Amino acid sequence: MSEKFVQTVSSVNYNKGVFSLYFVGQDQQNMANGVMAENDNELQLKQAIHMPASGFMYMVSMIKNMLDDPRMAAEFDKLVAAGFLPAPEAEAVTVKETAPVTETATKKRKSRSKNSDQP
Repeated sequence: MSEKFVQTVSSVNYNKGVFSLYFVGQDQQNMANGVMAENDNELQLKQAIHMPASGFMYMVSMIKNMLDDPRMAAEFDKLVAAGFLPAPEAEAVTVKETAPVTETATKKRKSRSKNSDQP
């Protein structure tokens, strides 16, 4: 067995029941010399993994369970506090944008149901 350090997944493809995951990372020689990649174009393909759909879904299930664990949430909070991960701002924006739409949709349903009761 061989181990490889990768930084992220660059893409996930699905074709005829097989998932392909492509992992990328920085050039190890450059990292050893203190040169860090500044953009995605400087990342190299490190490994391609191909697995059946059942194995992929099992992996997704394991990751979901890990993310649902409060201990993992605490770890993410630490990474955000240290500045390694961005703070989640998308949730606040989504809630603000969704609330008025829901109210409008509810009002439309009520007005339609009032009109449909009338002969």
